[in-house]
Amino acid sequence: MMTNTNRARWAVLIALGLAFPAACTDWKNELLQPQNPGLIDNSAVSSPAAALALKVGALGKVKRLVSTPDCGECLWQESGNLADEFKNADFQPDRQDIDQRQIATNNGILSYSQVTQIRGYLRDALNGMTAFLPTNNADIAELWMNLGFTEMQMAETYCNGIPLGKNTNGSVDYSDPSFKPLTNAEVYAVASAHLDTALALVPASATDANSVAVRAAALIVKARILVDLGQQAQAAALVPTSAVPTSFQYLWTTSPSSNSDDNGIWFLNNSVSRVTVADSFDIFNGSVNIIKNNLPFASANDPRVPVVTGKSQNLQSEDGTTPLFLQQIWKGRDDPMPMVSGLDARLIEAEGKLKAGDIAGMMTILNSLRAAPPKDGNFQPAAMAALPTPASQDAATSLYFREKAFWTFGRGQRLGDLRRLIRQYGRTQDNVFPTGVYFKGGQPYGKDVNFPVPDGEKVNPQFTGCIDRNA
Repeated sequence: MMTNTNRARWAVLIALGLAFPAACTDWKNELLQPQNPGLIDNSAVSSPAAALALKVGALGKVKRLVSTPDCGECLWQESGNLADEFKNADFQPDRQDIDQRQIATNNGILSYSQVTQIRGYLRDALNGMTAFLPTNNADIAELWMNLGFTEMQMAETYCNGIPLGKNTNGSVDYSDPSFKPLTNAEVYAVASAHLDTALALVPASATDANSVAVRAAALIVKARILVDLGQQAQAAALVPTSAVPTSFQYLWTTSPSSNSDDNGIWFLNNSVSRVTVADSFDIFNGSVNIIKNNLPFASANDPRVPVVTGKSQNLQSEDGTTPLFLQQIWKGRDDPMPMVSGLDARLIEAEGKLKAGDIAGMMTILNSLRAAPPKDGNFQPAAMAALPTPASQDAATSLYFREKAFWTFGRGQRLGDLRRLIRQYGRTQDNVFPTGVYFKGGQPYGKDVNFPVPDGEKVNPQFTGCIDRNA
């Protein structure tokens, strides 16, 4: 099955072939001609080659959700800080505020503007593809799928009150209705409609490799949105193994030649050590501090989240005092990460069983995954022993979300799942999110369960702040 990487590479090659046809060219004189700095001729963006280039570029921008330093920070790491996957290991107050769950609306490292810009790149590419390559259904569907995924990720991460917005012919009209803040549920509805468009372009009857891969990815994203909306049964029905094999991965890859394209989890944890893998306790200045609700990612010795100490790698945290733990799923700067995968599909099916009260059915799926773990990018977890069946629905819920947390570590899903434990499963934030005394400063954790849309968006007169900060 063709991965996202291979599709992008073919698109680049095709674009180059269309843009530079074989011909006798005086390259010396051509290269010395004036290039009109700051002025792009309209013909340069009005061709099939340009449309394909826009598509490749837009898909590259979607990786801002996890790549850095292109985005300064990455949303998956930031959301893992607010949840329980990572902890602050540097001097930056803005990152500490996220980690401590008390985020100001003027927090300087929030990725909101970088993330919402992704939508503009995708829409520009969609305009180009539909104008110049309207029969390239799989390529166009892939853009719609990525647009829906980005919007879903925003709704899972930010507060109620997201002004999606759009520009028209390169200009912004803040009176446009699209700049009205939307609730998370309304953003999910927008994203879901974009997934429907993608799926219509790559029906089940399509058999070429690109269409099959894009359809599988779109089904997973659509199913995740349905789960976010509390429609677990409908979600599970979309992603059986016949539609999404467990081995399927839609991979994000990076380029060894680009420092702006690093795997962001590797960069912030393994490279510059600004964050550390979190645990259910801290040791700081010789004191042990228990963190209620935090999973023991660093100390569990779970084969899905292998961890080594910074000392073993001759590294220390950036602040020089926080104990450093390094994830080993993505050990290199260019290790690929799955945006969505067949593993996600199986977990969606398992949650469908959970919501239906079929605990035995849920355990069959979870234990099958433990017996034959699928890959996470290039990383292959070792097999694990089966777990016993929980005795109650509440215990089954706790087990499911713990298992999912280890399966999806670092992939931008944990914060949304913690919010759903409150919104859909009736738990309170003090029984879901990290709680107690924060290890830096000795003050209590705050009560934030999502990110605010930052003050910078108030240039939009229709936006005055979050509608609410509820889960």
